[in-house]
Amino acid sequence: MFLQLNQKAYLGPIGDDLPSLIPLMFALVIFFSSFYMTVNTYNDKTVDFENDISVVQISASLRGTGFVSSLDEFNKSCNALNVRQPYFSAGLVGLETEVNVFDLDSVYLFEEQELFKCSNADSALTEEKTLSLNSKVVSRVYPVVMQNKDSVVVPVKLVVVAWRE
Repeated sequence: MFLQLNQKAYLGPIGDDLPSLIPLMFALVIFFSSFYMTVNTYNDKTVDFENDISVVQISASLRGTGFVSSLDEFNKSCNALNVRQPYFSAGLVGLETEVNVFDLDSVYLFEEQELFKCSNADSALTEEKTLSLNSKVVSRVYPVVMQNKDSVVVPVKLVVVAWRE
């Protein structure tokens, strides 16, 4: 009978390969976490591009040919928009006018007190209720000419602001 004093015991198929499984598991965790981060970055950029495209489409519809002849024409182009998301607010303001883009209700053109504003956000909702900390806000300003009631054509700017919750 032979006795072997320093012979290692057999641990089984997993026990013998345990030292090689640890780096493999570590590599898989790194791979899937980097893949997850890449997909999230891609989705964030896709949402940003969709917001930009929506703002361009809304402003192109409101701007038309770049000439607004009356409030009725502006309201017709506003009513023709059928946009649910993103929320948007748009309005015509004077070139020198500094405006809070979320408070276009107080900006009037000329002395006739006509309000050139278009929005799909509920008027009962306030800025605090529609905007959250994660909201992505996009704003664009476009030059437009407008004919007032005296048939004088004046340059104005079309301000379009859009956001998603």
